Amino acid sequence: MKWIFGVAAMAACANLWASVSPLASPCVLTVGAVVGTHPTLEVAALLEAAPTKDEFQTSEQHVANVKQFLATLPAQVQGGQLCVSPIADQKLFDYDADAQVLWANVEAASGTRIFRTAHGRITVRDVVSDEWDSVVSDRVMTNALGVSVDGLHATGKAASVGFTSEQMDAFHRKLPYHRFKSAYGSKAMSVLMDPNQARDVKPHAMLVFQYRLRSPYLAQGTDVHAAMMDSPGSFAIEKSVVLGDLIAVGIVDGRTGEVLAVTRNEADPAL
Repeated sequence: MKWIFGVAAMAACANLWASVSPLASPCVLTVGAVVGTHPTLEVAALLEAAPTKDEFQTSEQHVANVKQFLATLPAQVQGGQLCVSPIADQKLFDYDADAQVLWANVEAASGTRIFRTAHGRITVRDVVSDEWDSVVSDRVMTNALGVSVDGLHATGKAASVGFTSEQMDAFHRKLPYHRFKSAYGSKAMSVLMDPNQARDVKPHAMLVFQYRLRSPYLAQGTDVHAAMMDSPGSFAIEKSVVLGDLIAVGIVDGRTGEVLAVTRNEADPAL
């Protein structure tokens, strides 16, 4: 679970991106363009002010209030020009020298999460980009027979962009499989690249997801896993999830922000 390794992830996150864009800067994935990601924590902070419906408000009044709120947000937040990249992980990339292709593991870049929130139980395929206040501690579990095992307990906070499982599954079905040094194939994107260029680019390659907001815009809750004797790791992570619709995924050179390859979501609700 990526939540448990928060301390290491925070160190990686510091070098995640050469260009982190302020929310006033749009991000549109087009091959050859230069883009920067948007801090998910900042997007979530904006959306905390989104109006919620109470029992004394009609649906029509609530819709009007939401439209009024959205009109106060930066133009690219309204227009689907936001980008997020997962916490750096070079295991997401693999180079095939024979085919001269750099592969990016799109399927592994997001994880399925089910957690409790003010909106009820929610399931998302989320891309985690920000982690903080992470604490990992040792623990010992002992059962009724006196058998003890060593384990870990982790707490922390995280911000991510969450897509629906149906949307992500449909997007993945459009992609080819690649094995990524594993016994199982994963759905992946690729870009042609000669070995010299790949040797230079691969350590800095990033996956970037372009998205637009979807109602109810923000979900906040706690992702909890209880430890068991045969799996003695436990965690409790407070989560802020910006709810989005996927527009496109790109492979990007993290040093310059140059977009090297793009796959658009043909099932994008706005198309």
